[in-house]
Amino acid sequence: MVFGDGYSTLFQAAVLSFVAGALLPLAFRDGRKSAILSFAPPALGSVLIVALSASVAISGLPLDISPLFAAPVPALSIEFHVDGVAAFFMLIIGPVAFAASIYSIGYVGEYSEKRSKRALGFLFNLFVLSMFLVTASDSAFSFLVFWEAMSLASFFLVIYEHDNEGNIKAGMTYIVMTHLGTAFITGSFLAMYFHTGSLSFDSFRDPASPMPPYIKDVAFVLAFIGFGTKAGLVPMHVWLPQAHPSAPSNVSALMSAVMVKVAIYGLVRTTLDFAVPGSPDSAWWGMLMVVAGSVSALIGVLYAAIEKDIKRALAYSTIENIGIVVLGLGLSVTFASFGLQALAAVALLAAMYHSLNHAAFKSLLFMGAGSILFRTHTKDMEQLGGLAKKMPQTALLFLVGAIAISGLPPLNGFVSEWLTMQALLSSYQVPNTALQISISFASIAFALTAGIALATFVKMFGITFLSRPRSEAAAHAKEAPKTMIAGMGIAAALCVVFGVLPFVATGMMAASFELDPQQFSVSPFDALAVPYRAGEALSNLSMPAIAIMMGAVAAAIIGFAFAAGSRSTKRRLYGTWDCGFGALDARMQYTAGSLSQPIRTVFRALYRPRMSVTKDRHSASNPYAVKSARVESETRDVFEEGLYSHTVSATVAFFDKVRRIQTGKVNAYLLYVMIALALLLLLARLVP
Repeated sequence: MVFGDGYSTLFQAAVLSFVAGALLPLAFRDGRKSAILSFAPPALGSVLIVALSASVAISGLPLDISPLFAAPVPALSIEFHVDGVAAFFMLIIGPVAFAASIYSIGYVGEYSEKRSKRALGFLFNLFVLSMFLVTASDSAFSFLVFWEAMSLASFFLVIYEHDNEGNIKAGMTYIVMTHLGTAFITGSFLAMYFHTGSLSFDSFRDPASPMPPYIKDVAFVLAFIGFGTKAGLVPMHVWLPQAHPSAPSNVSALMSAVMVKVAIYGLVRTTLDFAVPGSPDSAWWGMLMVVAGSVSALIGVLYAAIEKDIKRALAYSTIENIGIVVLGLGLSVTFASFGLQALAAVALLAAMYHSLNHAAFKSLLFMGAGSILFRTHTKDMEQLGGLAKKMPQTALLFLVGAIAISGLPPLNGFVSEWLTMQALLSSYQVPNTALQISISFASIAFALTAGIALATFVKMFGITFLSRPRSEAAAHAKEAPKTMIAGMGIAAALCVVFGVLPFVATGMMAASFELDPQQFSVSPFDALAVPYRAGEALSNLSMPAIAIMMGAVAAAIIGFAFAAGSRSTKRRLYGTWDCGFGALDARMQYTAGSLSQPIRTVFRALYRPRMSVTKDRHSASNPYAVKSARVESETRDVFEEGLYSHTVSATVAFFDKVRRIQTGKVNAYLLYVMIALALLLLLARLVP
């Protein structure tokens, strides 16, 4: 049914806003007017997306849109349907796209002389619109059409600065991997199509014609590989740390915060809507996701910890956080397979809450990194430092994101990671000892991930914003434009609200996924509770209470400091001890490499570090009199070197041999056609 003409109008108005943002600037030359015309309409469209999705989630009534394109073949029609699940993921897209649109008005000044802002605006609008329409699609055909549009738009954004050879390489890796994933997704849809005879999502979920277990298993495995590739799960992650840093920073925020969640949406839609696991025989689905999620989280944060490129470190951190989301989703599927519905709801809430939280703090951090790049023209942390004095507003907002992603209270990352840990600790209720032991190892990996994540962002914030500048660019940096600060401020506000007032998010998620609202916080006075027995809770959490207690402690400390400082004291100034060198300089500070050295040493089997030392001596006859020394350390991605490089080499060698059949002679090509026809006729005889 169609839920209200007003909501259909919201949908259409949102689509038209993005179309206007893509096309209107083409009528003007590059300038501030074209920047405003490019990014003001998507800001409006994002607000409309939020209004539409919140209305559907709160009302509980889905929105059906008549086929946009009635194809001669019904299976190829473009159909839209917005239910609670789609509405929730639209609530991830809308706020982040709004913040990124506001941010972009100032950020595109970076390209005033180098690149066309109109082209960037066109691709930006197409990218956000395609993600919105993917979540609204109600058939496999329309889903794949807009999925491909999303992939192509993001590809051209990755290579937007195409004079950089590294960006071209990143773009090619990305487009190959994304189409590989699309092939598996198509295979999953075809497996369900062969059973139902229709590409409509309604037929996939039709209870009157349940899928056989083997069809469900095939559809799940193909979907997991396809959507896992797009989400950046290890070992399909190799494209992500290349592509996300290569794109403009306003686009990097969307790719890391939103695009990977569209892949999570596809995985959720497949596992919880189409091919729903129905018995303990399907528990291996969940365990596969638990293993892949915990490994991805740990590998992602270990590589993030040693990175010196701030955007590349944030990209690896995305792999970590997607791993946490998939870990929670896997626990939900495992619990549901054994009929533990209350625990399944907790794990699902943890996964979806972390999806929402990651969208908020990762968009904030990428926009913060973009502001640093905007003013210093470098992403290398070793060339930064001292920016807290030069860019105080950016530093404060980046600190909010760093605290949130580190999982510290009272911000949002703490809530979802606490829920994930509670779901892991509740795994003793699974009536299978082998699964309990397996999940306990995932708990260890999760705890290690949380600790290394904290160290990673202590390093990132400290090296970038504190101490003394390490380059002239950092020493003369200025604060980012106001629109960029406003965009970051919106994302920072989401981190605070979703942390201190979790009922805002949990109430919406309970409505979207049809969870029991009594189990979760739906008002500021309700605590988040993890069930144990009927009427009992294993644990509970009240974030407003934690925020009040932390605020009281902070107020007491500040009051004590003011009281102590108000007394008459004698002021004495001393220089910082400089180890006898006479004067402190930037070379004496900790660097990003030195802070991560212990992690590189412990996990050297993963990084395979290479170190070279170059010494300049006063004379060749005296090897001990060293004038200067230079140490260079390099780490490698073992997955890229050990898996993908060999695969690429073998593929190239194979096609070099295949290419020999291209003789250029018509007679040879006619022979190939005849052989193909003979094989097809033989196949037709063999297949009944």
